[in-house]
Amino acid sequence: MNRFIAPLACLALALPSLAAAGEIFGTITGETGPVPEGTQVEASCKVGKHGPVKIDKAGKYRLVISETGKCTLTVTRGEESATASVVSFDDAAQVDLVLKADEAGKLALRRK
Repeated sequence: MNRFIAPLACLALALPSLAAAGEIFGTITGETGPVPEGTQVEASCKVGKHGPVKIDKAGKYRLVISETGKCTLTVTRGEESATASVVSFDDAAQVDLVLKADEAGKLALRRK
């Protein structure tokens, strides 16, 4: 019976950190203003993926992240996508981004 107590205690201590939810929100603009409504955004973190969510007509997005730490934000427009590194905290973090084609014509995502 004692061999089950230690793993359960570890799990109970880990649950609060797994339940902590942060939020990443912001706007994504292109070369001529907000990216098209319906462009998708998702986050890939250590534990899993969060989203995708669709950008609204003002270029705004909001993702709830169930973990803290380094994540990769992926923006998909049509068949193309671009990524940027972000950090999720216990509290909300604003991440405004610019999506545009680089010199080679490939989509690139950078912080504003």
